[in-house]
Amino acid sequence: MGANLSNLVEEDKSGIALAGPDRQADIILGIIWALCIYGVAMIWCAVSLIGRWAGPHGERGVNMFSVLAAFILSAGWPVVLVYLVMNPA
Repeated sequence: MGANLSNLVEEDKSGIALAGPDRQADIILGIIWALCIYGVAMIWCAVSLIGRWAGPHGERGVNMFSVLAAFILSAGWPVVLVYLVMNPA
């Protein structure tokens, strides 16, 4: 037991690759992670836009149409983030 732990010769692992199904599963998992991050960013940007439109103390009412507009506009969340950074409230 433990004989392989004292081996000082490093093995060449350059030829190691994922099998076909594992590679496909990893790609799908990466896409799902990217979509989840995109969805979280969309929600965060939509809530930020709604908060900005409501005013500093919420004096302007927010209705269903402004919420829908915020979610439609948040689809391009990188642009929304640039807008929010360039125009602080």
